[in-house]
Amino acid sequence: MSAELHQASPRERIVATAMDLFYRQGYKATGINQIVAEAGVAKASFYDHFPSKEDLLVAYAVEMARRDIAFIRDEAMKRPSAEERFFAPLEMLKPWFESTHYRGCPFQNVMVEAPPQATGVHEVARQHRESFRVFFQELALDLKNADPACRHIDPAAIATDYIVIFEGSIALCVAYRATWPLDQAKTMLAKALHHTPA
Repeated sequence: MSAELHQASPRERIVATAMDLFYRQGYKATGINQIVAEAGVAKASFYDHFPSKEDLLVAYAVEMARRDIAFIRDEAMKRPSAEERFFAPLEMLKPWFESTHYRGCPFQNVMVEAPPQATGVHEVARQHRESFRVFFQELALDLKNADPACRHIDPAAIATDYIVIFEGSIALCVAYRATWPLDQAKTMLAKALHHTPA
């Protein structure tokens, strides 16, 4: 356990440990006893904060969503042009895949394992994807205002295309254990931008 994590509250240590283990091992393969041991908390403390493992899964999803959109937004907005900012979320996936050995999207992974009755987790995942769609719409509007060649685009429609392409490329990269789907995704998105409605 790092010195920083050791200084954290029991709840923070539990969530941080779950974020690591759920992503690396999977939700079902990770038991409460392992989380308790690696977080360095008493089992009673765990249940004080999380009456069930599913409650912890919701907390994991909420924290992952918060970190995910904040990181993507912050990194994208550092790019100097509207076009670079627009494509940044896709381009950021390549080093992420390489660093995680194609483990994939935490949300796609957890939705496969989440129990059907875990409505809290499903709602967090839906809201998270919607936050991405809204951000993509902001990027498309920025591009529309900055580039005369994109004045014709509908930012809301482009954002919907973007989220489908974005999510699909992640799933394909995991399946192929390669990043070529990202190049194809960028090409498809560029075509959507420059397609002029009839």
